[in-house]
Amino acid sequence: MQHPYADGAATYRAAYLRGLHLDPELWIDQWADEYQRIPKDTGAAEPGKYHTDRTPFAREPMRCLSPLHPCKRVVTMVASQMMKTQIALNWIGGNIHMAPANILALLPSEKLARRVSSRIDKTIKAVPELSNRVAKPRSRDARNTLDTKEFEGGTLYCTTAGSAANLAELAARYIYGDEIDRWDVDVDSEGDPIELAEARGTTFGRKAKFYFSSSPTIKGASRIDDLYEQSDKRRYFVPCPHCGQHQVLDWANLKWTDDYKRVDYLCSNADCGALIEEHHKTAMLLAGEWRATAKGDGETVGFHLNALYSPLGWLSWQSLAKQYDKAKVAADRGDNEPMQVFYNTRLALVWDAAQEMTKASELKARAEDYSLGTVPPGALILTAAVDVQHNRLELLVIGWGEGLERWVVDFAVVPGDPADPRTWQALDEQLKRRYRHMSGVEMAICATAIDSGGHHTDEVYQFTRLRRWRNVFAVKGASKPGRPVLAQRPSKVDVKHNGQTEKQGAELWIIGTDTAKDWIYNRYPFADGPGALHFSKDLPDEFYDQAVAERKITQYVKGYKRTVWVKGKAERNEVLDLLVYNQAAAQFLGLHRYHEAEWSKLRGAVSQGSLFAHPAASSNVTPCRRMPRRQPTRHTEACTTTTNAPCLPQRLPETMTRGRPMASAQQRLDDVRAAISDILRLGQSITKDGRRLDRASLASLRMLEDQYAADAARESRAGQPRQIRLYSRGKGA
Repeated sequence: MQHPYADGAATYRAAYLRGLHLDPELWIDQWADEYQRIPKDTGAAEPGKYHTDRTPFAREPMRCLSPLHPCKRVVTMVASQMMKTQIALNWIGGNIHMAPANILALLPSEKLARRVSSRIDKTIKAVPELSNRVAKPRSRDARNTLDTKEFEGGTLYCTTAGSAANLAELAARYIYGDEIDRWDVDVDSEGDPIELAEARGTTFGRKAKFYFSSSPTIKGASRIDDLYEQSDKRRYFVPCPHCGQHQVLDWANLKWTDDYKRVDYLCSNADCGALIEEHHKTAMLLAGEWRATAKGDGETVGFHLNALYSPLGWLSWQSLAKQYDKAKVAADRGDNEPMQVFYNTRLALVWDAAQEMTKASELKARAEDYSLGTVPPGALILTAAVDVQHNRLELLVIGWGEGLERWVVDFAVVPGDPADPRTWQALDEQLKRRYRHMSGVEMAICATAIDSGGHHTDEVYQFTRLRRWRNVFAVKGASKPGRPVLAQRPSKVDVKHNGQTEKQGAELWIIGTDTAKDWIYNRYPFADGPGALHFSKDLPDEFYDQAVAERKITQYVKGYKRTVWVKGKAERNEVLDLLVYNQAAAQFLGLHRYHEAEWSKLRGAVSQGSLFAHPAASSNVTPCRRMPRRQPTRHTEACTTTTNAPCLPQRLPETMTRGRPMASAQQRLDDVRAAISDILRLGQSITKDGRRLDRASLASLRMLEDQYAADAARESRAGQPRQIRLYSRGKGA
């Protein structure tokens, strides 16, 4: 069978003659009424010829998108399934037909981009005026594919907004951004995706046109709300069928009976006060008009529309009333998720999660009269967290008490580039600092979690690799619901030349940030007691703002409902991150598993006023039984200095009995090293001779190791052991 060759001359003549005809100079709404078709295979509820009168509120947004209109940017913050995508399809079709140029359509996910691209493709096939101008799909070229469609005068690109490359590869006169509140906040660390997208139209000057649409999400984090606020903020005013006064349909005026048999709208005119039945809505929409309610920036027009304007046959007022009541019942039980969904998708309003969460001013009002750098009486053990920024390191030290009650002990900033070793040296000095407890004991930091998720991962690994013995470890957050605050075991991140992991190399602990933030926010209202967080009067105001910078919202990601924590674009959240890392450090030490017995031991050690004093308050010191060799114990030298009380031994080796000379420093050094080896070998928590030991013991044992090594060196030089005697509290040496 022979296939005839394409007649190039005929194709050329047809295109040439078509070019002699003037393109129609129509507004987009006029073009849609004349040419647009809604394909049956898209699954649309009302396929066939498009009629703007079915959704009269869509006429003015399409007029503003027309090439002849002077505005630069069109913003539609409307309820779901109202007019957003169909307006975009009409705009794209009208541009291909009347004013062809490059078009860039950006979606929040690849799956949604494929879905919209398929819908565009079906629309092009259904409209002859478009199918004649768009290249036919072929298997051997890329002129008409799922994400690229060439037409006379330009190309349509349909892709995701999640890649900086997608936003930087081409120039486009027309740019459409759909569901922009679901876009990433920062694309590949190159900035705001909306600004990156608009930069693609720079070369077209005033001819460029941008269309952004979305349902809003959360207050302070909603991009569509920000764009609407900078616009002229147009609202759709419809007349009352009884008094004729134009008004905006507001949710507060919708009234219904308990059985939902009557759902009417109360006219906002006080002189009228009539109840408007829903069957009047068709005439009201046709007689409605958009009115600007703000001056705006002069180049952005914005439209806001809620689901009360939904045409008859779509979403009824009765359905809205039922959905609201259902969400209210859930909210009364403490579940605000359905109400947030109702606000965002039905009322097209931002959800202010701060209404349910503790405010910064409430936390500041609870500030207590103690100074930063001191440890309040209730704090029994210290942890630290470090957040790595591009020009500084931020440090937060938390004191933990019984029931995981917390006190902010220190909040400091280490200025400097994290790429500079001197910055880390300054941090190391901060972490070695001793904090004086109210009882007189000087306490050291028992565990430190350092964020490795930024741009200085290698520097964090190097710092923590050399300080594992001090419980300094690298962490990285994983925003996934249900993940534990701290992973069961760390990941080895150092690799040998043969591809195997280095067992003694750097370790990375994964943190379940969502779980940790839930725990923290749920305890913000507690003024004291288990889980409460106490604040020093010396903390700056920004500390409290950053502590509550994030809000919990519900989003639909790739069609699935997901609860996530988000923050405002201009807000900082370093303090909240530091609280999360401290929570992980506490679990690293096993504090969440402590019972009354463990807390009592810590309390007794702190209350002694000296690190090495025996818990007994009497002058008679009971000799301690000798711990077997290679058994890990929390022990240190007596009556020389004060340090971290929670890391104290509750009993001392037999060699430290009252009135007798101790064993040599080398023997004590061997005991300490054996204990360290057992803890590292056996895991995060071990039990020896009925005593529970965990990583909190490791810090003090490492300090003892350094101290005994120095003593052993002095003994070696002197040629005889150093003699030390232990005396009871209050007695001199």
